[in-house]
Amino acid sequence: MKKIVPDPPRHKILNSPFFSIHSDITPPDALIYACELLGGVADTLDEYCHLHAGEPGLNILGNAAHATDSARVLAEHALARISADKEGE
Repeated sequence: MKKIVPDPPRHKILNSPFFSIHSDITPPDALIYACELLGGVADTLDEYCHLHAGEPGLNILGNAAHATDSARVLAEHALARISADKEGE
């Protein structure tokens, strides 16, 4: 019996990332962008959870929303500490 082998993918699989980070970005700027990205994720999760309230499986997304909010608060705190340290110098 002949073994069935699937056809290879038609398109080349990309190994490059969807985005790149400039090597000269400062830590405060990186934190600002991270806060903005985390805010977008939190807003999207919150909106989805409100639109689908009562459906099964939302606890997982609720946990993701909580983790995203926590990460955003930590990043904002780090940014505030960096700013305060710069002003104190």
